[in-house]
Parts: sequence; C-alpha cells; structure tokens
Amino acid sequence: MRNAFRRTPKKRSKLGQIMFYAPIALEVLNLIRNNQKKKRGAFAPTRKRDKALDFLLDQAGRRVGKRKRGLF
Repeated sequence: MRNAFRRTPKKRSKLGQIMFYAPIALEVLNLIRNNQKKKRGAFAPTRKRDKALDFLLDQAGRRVGKRKRGLF
C-alpha cells in the first residue's frame, strides 16, 4: 500500500528547463562581462564583438524579465 502514495519526481519539459536555467545563466554571463569591462578600463574603445555581446545579453535579460536599473 505504501507504493500507492509515493510520488514520482516530476519531469520538466525542455522549455521549462530552459526557462528555469535562463535567468541563472544570464546572471553568470553578466558577472563575467562586467569583470571584463572593469579590467579593460573606462576609456578603452569597445570592440564590435563586445558591443554585440552586450546587446545580446541586454536583449536576453529583457526577454526573461530583468530590467535595467536606471532613470527610465
């Protein structure tokens, strides 16, 4: 009778897993990116690759629901 009341662990769908891990991955990538920015310095020119990566991270953060802190 005990087996009837045991719950099996719920398996998540692929989309559910992506939506679960996406914010965590974005936070890690943003931390890595911010460390790179600090090492480079404030007055160093940004490369096209860096601009593209910043744009992608910003857009992904907006899609997941994280908003930038700022005035607007």
